[in-house]
Amino acid sequence: MSQDTTQSDLLQSPASPPSSPGAILALHREEAGLSVNDVSAKLKLSRRQIEALESDNYQALPGNTFVRGFVRNYARLLEIDPQPLVHYLDNHLPKEPSQAALPRLRDEVLPVLRPDGGRAGLSFGLAIVAGLGIVGLIAGAYWLYDKSTRFEPQLTVNTPSVDMPPLEPVVVVPQASVPVDTTVPAAQPAGEVQVVPPPANLPGNPPAVPGASPALAVGVTPAPVSPALPSTAPVPQPAPVVVPAVVPEPSTGDVRVVARQESWVQITDATGKRLVNELVPAGQSRSVAGKPPYRIRIGNGHQTQLFYKGKLTDLTPYIRVDVANLELN
Repeated sequence: MSQDTTQSDLLQSPASPPSSPGAILALHREEAGLSVNDVSAKLKLSRRQIEALESDNYQALPGNTFVRGFVRNYARLLEIDPQPLVHYLDNHLPKEPSQAALPRLRDEVLPVLRPDGGRAGLSFGLAIVAGLGIVGLIAGAYWLYDKSTRFEPQLTVNTPSVDMPPLEPVVVVPQASVPVDTTVPAAQPAGEVQVVPPPANLPGNPPAVPGASPALAVGVTPAPVSPALPSTAPVPQPAPVVVPAVVPEPSTGDVRVVARQESWVQITDATGKRLVNELVPAGQSRSVAGKPPYRIRIGNGHQTQLFYKGKLTDLTPYIRVDVANLELN
């Protein structure tokens, strides 16, 4: 005889009064070696509810829908067919009184009363709140627009003018020349050669010999002197101008911010304490320590460096309209 046939016989046998679902559940629980507390722990029900099910005390349970569900889960826990038990409940459970349908209420705005009993004007308060919100949005949009359109200052390097060195004076050494007699000789007849005796006191000339023919005086022309050429010495180049970089202050905390330009910085730790909330001037830095994680907001992200525990953090992925928002653990 199968298990389903046994349950049907217990419930519908004409020879004996039908056993209730509670009696069948209690019988199978005892056969399975389970206590009421074991069933209560597995079904997540109280001991009082389990005892009410086994004693068919349906009045102590929330309602017919819950009773059917409890019985069905109880039967499945004991590995028996719950359908005959639920069918028995459909015929023996007390009918519940029908509940009148609740009227549908419209969502209406209730008036707000002042402490003195008067009715407050909601429209005026909402208008104030809306106006403040609009003003805040306009101010935030203007601030972001100003940050995004601000021109970055250009670094101007004054290069000193290069002066050419003065040209070296060219010293011309005159060569010795033979004085030439400027006396105009008398006109000679045609076909004759004028013989001009050389000066007797000219150094280097041989002494005059009596009876010797005088030699022709030859004028000595000084060697041509080439004009002075400009010096070809290399022109000295100016030394490169070195722009000093921003030297950050020594770090005294976990987070250090170095502002290459003026930047607004806000740093908050895990406790909600604002460690930094100020405008950091260009060329200065701020070092703080607190409880991580740190929530950081930097107004001029492209011109600010962030160091966390001595390591440089790239702000590029966190920048939106030149404002960096990130969290460091």
